[in-house]
Amino acid sequence: MNRIFFRRILVLLGLVSFVFTAKASDIVIYVAPNGKGSGTKNKPASLASVMDKLPNFKKENPSGSIIIILQNGEYALDKPLVFNEENGGTKELKIIFKAAPNAQPVISGGKKIILKGTGILSADITALLPLQPGDLYVNGKRAILARTPNEGFFKLGKTTQITDTVLFEKDRALQKYEIPVSLSTELASLSTNQLRQVRFTAYHKWDNTTRTIDSLSFDKTAFYSTGKKWQPWNPISEGNLFFVENYPAAFDMPGEWIVQENIIKYIPENKNITHVEAVMPVIEKLVIVKGRPNQYIHNILFQGIAFKYCNQRYANFEPLQAAATIEAAVMVDYADNIQFNNCEIAHTGQYAAWLRTQTYNCSFNQCYIHDLGAGGIRIGETIAQNDINDQMKFPSGNTIDNCIIQSGGYRYPSAVGVLLTHTANNRVTHNDIADFRYTGVSVGWVWGYSFSPSVNNKILYNNIHHIGWGVLSDMAGVYTLGISPGTEVSYNVVHDIFSYDYGGWGLYTDEGSSGIHMENNLVYNTKTGGFHQHYGKENIIQNNIIAFSKNYQAQYTRVEDHKSFDFKHNILISDKGIMLQGPWKMGNVGLDSNCYWNMNQAKCGFPVTGKDGKMKIGTLIEWQQESNRDQHSILADPQMIDAKNLNFDFKNNIIIQKIGFKPFDNRQAGVYGAASWKIKATLPLHIIKAFEKSLRLNMLP
Repeated sequence: MNRIFFRRILVLLGLVSFVFTAKASDIVIYVAPNGKGSGTKNKPASLASVMDKLPNFKKENPSGSIIIILQNGEYALDKPLVFNEENGGTKELKIIFKAAPNAQPVISGGKKIILKGTGILSADITALLPLQPGDLYVNGKRAILARTPNEGFFKLGKTTQITDTVLFEKDRALQKYEIPVSLSTELASLSTNQLRQVRFTAYHKWDNTTRTIDSLSFDKTAFYSTGKKWQPWNPISEGNLFFVENYPAAFDMPGEWIVQENIIKYIPENKNITHVEAVMPVIEKLVIVKGRPNQYIHNILFQGIAFKYCNQRYANFEPLQAAATIEAAVMVDYADNIQFNNCEIAHTGQYAAWLRTQTYNCSFNQCYIHDLGAGGIRIGETIAQNDINDQMKFPSGNTIDNCIIQSGGYRYPSAVGVLLTHTANNRVTHNDIADFRYTGVSVGWVWGYSFSPSVNNKILYNNIHHIGWGVLSDMAGVYTLGISPGTEVSYNVVHDIFSYDYGGWGLYTDEGSSGIHMENNLVYNTKTGGFHQHYGKENIIQNNIIAFSKNYQAQYTRVEDHKSFDFKHNILISDKGIMLQGPWKMGNVGLDSNCYWNMNQAKCGFPVTGKDGKMKIGTLIEWQQESNRDQHSILADPQMIDAKNLNFDFKNNIIIQKIGFKPFDNRQAGVYGAASWKIKATLPLHIIKAFEKSLRLNMLP
């Protein structure tokens, strides 16, 4: 191939984080979905051919840039884009994939199929077998795998477990689940083969379990399933929510689909439609950047490109917090400076992206990440090294900024919007993180006080909202674990966090959380509390506004000998009366200079001892006298403009000056830039209505 075709002089590439000026030695290649040319603007090549030739381009140009410009259209993949030491960037060479001006290229792992018919549309997918579809998208919308009940959940009856080591491996068991009569009748009508294709998903505390059914009980009132033994701290129990899917009787509602004997069927939402184009994901991952120890991949940049449609084959899912076993559409290992700028990642069956092993200085800037089977972006592995001197071998210095990360957990509801496990020095800033079933941002992966590399992570200026959906428990807008010196959770707006049972918190310092600074956050409309510390050491919770929790405004659980946390200069506003819950007067906590107020002008509630020796809800004065805490705190209207309608600006500073509170601008949280980008971050009204309906149907009081 003649190199003359590839040389172009570019003045400006316009990348978000860096601006490159092409040198005479740079290679510029144009590609198009149906490209068959040599790579010039007028004769674009195919993306696949350019990927094949990248190793040769690197040899020809070991420094500068290789710039691949994608013209408009859809680039259908039959395998992921894989970057390794042969074709990846180096310290001297940048590999840049960039949308052409005004183009919106889509890199797709989906296969288009036409569904036809009357009433029920169908297509033969024999040619695609043995692939079994995990998802189906119609008109860009995720269709619903046929499920029962159509909305809401069943509740399990009695559950039992057989762990006979003669019959099962030591970590496996046979479990029995009692089910409602209406469901048992439907399942009893299935053939043996149909029954074994039925999937059930159970929600238990912060986890979910998804499996197939082995068989029905003799009296048909229960089913059996073999899998991992229940953890003693989180078994599947009587009363847990569950649903079942993927059998003929469940296929009964518009928007649902099912596969039967190599035929995919779909019920259109408009019954008059006789054919639609659908997309079925056919590959598991879209981008893989895979270096090796001491052989990193450097400087690969994606600009203005959409990555859509991928899923893994169906497999049973055993519970693990944050769906941490689930991989991602974009996988990065042993890499430095991998950038996604103004990109889109959507319609995945897993997480969107995972910066996994020894990834440094990578970034997601102004990306739109949505419609996810699991969570959004995760950084770090889940298996830690023990040597504190090896800290820099963990991912470090990565950035997630100005991104919209919304609508996930469709396949794995326990997944997280942004998950930081064993990783340090990362910045999660100015993002809109919403519409997940478990937690918005999770930081740290050590339960207790042993070594943790998760230090100096900054969670700043994010808008985190509509989390939980009232279906899982023990979750939060921002959740932390382990020793985390230098970690900051500040200037965030966190709201509408609702759990199924306990633990719908705004800010949650869980097991061993230490050295964390939470300041200048606005937290409102939560279920269990705006703040909760389970146990930890020397955290600072100050200058926050915490308002309108359903149960309590702030909670504290475990008393320890060391200083647990300081809780000072905060404003707590209630419309129900209960302010503090837990052993605040017994623990080693710094509790002072707070402002408490009840919007209904009722007395605020504090835990004090009654004359009968039992705990009761008392006044601030009673609390101050009994606990010798909060001596400089006040019960007063903080003089906000309209807190009832969520305007938390102050009319004046007279009251808040008494507690040393310093006003902050909560409007700085969330995405920034063009008005159109900010509008895109607005959660659609139909999702908000569905969220509210889920709370009414499912959430316990």
